Amino acid sequence: MGLSLELRPGVGETLDSVCGGQVRVLQRIRGYRFTLDPVLLAHFAVFEAGAVRGRVMDLGTGCGIIPLILARRLGLGGLTGLELQPGLFSLAERNVRLNRCEREVSLVRGDLRGVERLFPRGGFSHVLCNPPYRSRAQGRSSTDLEKALARHELTCSLGDVVRSAAYLLRCRGTFCVVYPASRLSELMAVLRAERLEPRTARLVHSRGGRPAKLVLMQAVKGAPSGLTVLPPLVIHANDEQAFSREVSAMVE
Repeated sequence: MGLSLELRPGVGETLDSVCGGQVRVLQRIRGYRFTLDPVLLAHFAVFEAGAVRGRVMDLGTGCGIIPLILARRLGLGGLTGLELQPGLFSLAERNVRLNRCEREVSLVRGDLRGVERLFPRGGFSHVLCNPPYRSRAQGRSSTDLEKALARHELTCSLGDVVRSAAYLLRCRGTFCVVYPASRLSELMAVLRAERLEPRTARLVHSRGGRPAKLVLMQAVKGAPSGLTVLPPLVIHANDEQAFSREVSAMVE
């Protein structure tokens, strides 16, 4: 039996797959499209940060890629995705049905800056976020509003994201985020201001011998200080295009 029309790519859309075809995702050609970063974050949260039990929130879920990877590839349930943009929220709804994850994933349309009006305090064991990387003043934003909102801090700042996570998390709950390595000191300062103590970090390098581009960070609400820095994650092997063995295991 074929896919229903709603679950097929429409005009200006593509149907893509990741994690060896276990996760299928409808995306718009000209809108915001997910990158490798949420794939890395989902695997980091489970395998390095221990996000395997309890309710999980994905702030700014976009097309739903992180909850879908957690459900389909990594076997988690109790997943919630929060998304502000109506176009992306609609895609996420279709993607949840496409991947038959209605039991594992629930979606809420809303603004993370107002989470106290949407969810009870301390209702989640884990919060994940792949937030906008660029400040308002950093570079030129995309002329496509969907891309601009996802990439630039136009509707929420890093502080907004971390405050929302702190509100949602129970005591000793974990917050996992992927962020530019160039803003690592800012990230750690904002986390500590909200009593989310950085506990595990992993730097992500495009290739061995090059400076880190990203950092994967786990912070724990109300935990004592003590940061473990894991071995680096290298995206590409010696071949200019091929993924490293570790990354290949995540995407293939």
